[in-house]
Amino acid sequence: MKIYKLLLAATLLAACSPTSEAQVLPKPQVAGGMPLMEVMKARKSQRDIAPDKAVSRQDLSNMLWAAWGITHDGKRTIATAMNRQELDFYVVTATEIGKYDAASNTLTTVATGDYRTLAAKQGFAATAPVNIVIVGDGNKTDKPEFMNYAAGAASQNIYLYCAQAGLKTVLRYGCDREGLAKVMKLNDKQVILYVQTVGQ
Repeated sequence: MKIYKLLLAATLLAACSPTSEAQVLPKPQVAGGMPLMEVMKARKSQRDIAPDKAVSRQDLSNMLWAAWGITHDGKRTIATAMNRQELDFYVVTATEIGKYDAASNTLTTVATGDYRTLAAKQGFAATAPVNIVIVGDGNKTDKPEFMNYAAGAASQNIYLYCAQAGLKTVLRYGCDREGLAKVMKLNDKQVILYVQTVGQ
């Protein structure tokens, strides 16, 4: 009986343990593309995103690098106030939620399952292949405006990448913040700022 109880406890613990599988993304393609002025002209918000057309892993890697990649000397593709680097990026898909790590170019699974309805209050976003949740880290700054400045810059880079890659995107505020924070295992200093929906 004692052995049975131990085995049962171990099984339950394994089932409840947080997922931490790291998936290596394709190397970001940082050369080429459309001329900058043409990309800015093409940038726009689009909501007519097809639910059955996936975003490739290469495109996902490229846009995450554009938003929050490392360029030189540990610096990011965007400026952050006093180099606080106070953002985190989570990717919500039909099968999981992954946290982006630019240094290793990986997505670490923090939850398995389809949580897109938590990331969206609009129908098109709840069926879109990718929702990128931009999170501010209050452990790195006590100024919310710094987080929002950085989030705006990162979002614009995603917009620009999508414009040149032929993808559709829109930045949104509406989502179930409490539900997402619980699933993504955020601490009380982390705040969900925006969600950027991406697709075709």
